[in-house]
Amino acid sequence: LIAGLLAAAFLAERAGLMGWTGLMIGFSGIVVIATPNFSAGSSSTSSVGFGYVLLATLGVAAGNIAIRQLGLRVAPVMAMGLQLIIGAMLLAILAMALEDPTQVNWSGRFLVSLLGLALPGTALAFWMWQITLAHLSVSQAVSFSFVVPIIGLTVGWAYFGETITTITIAGAVISVVGVYLASNGRSDTNEVSRRGQKHAFRAQPSSKPPRHRRASPDR
Repeated sequence: LIAGLLAAAFLAERAGLMGWTGLMIGFSGIVVIATPNFSAGSSSTSSVGFGYVLLATLGVAAGNIAIRQLGLRVAPVMAMGLQLIIGAMLLAILAMALEDPTQVNWSGRFLVSLLGLALPGTALAFWMWQITLAHLSVSQAVSFSFVVPIIGLTVGWAYFGETITTITIAGAVISVVGVYLASNGRSDTNEVSRRGQKHAFRAQPSSKPPRHRRASPDR
């Protein structure tokens, strides 16, 4: 929802009635899924956690707008690669300042997990997300984020024995319906036409004037 509002304000995107309806329904499904766990915790813990989630949501929404803008000017792999390098440098500085690097156990299992998170879990996933935002409107792309909690619940149930309740299933169904509506809704944006103009410019032949053959004199 926040990303949709920012896209409307900064990218002139118009998700349309079906798009906004889908986003609202998808968000409602996530609320249904999270409500039992949220109410189970203490009030102080829930408030702090909710604050962190809200800050993270604002950051992700703003990041999606920036990624959308950047993806229209730079190749997706270059754009995402530079973002990950800059983020890794900042995190490395914080890790060195706040943590003790000697406490890391560089075992084979740790290295496999690290490579799995770094390559397919981060680099490949964010590169594909960059490509998605370059081809879809922000409101259509972010609607698929409502599927992430469903995948997380499924993985938790399959590998960690977490319980899936009737409320969880109901929330998942609601979210899927919202994703379907939002992804199929009409989205008008000025950026689409700009991207089309950019691709059309790339497809044009060289601006150099054609070389004409000099006519030979009549014999």
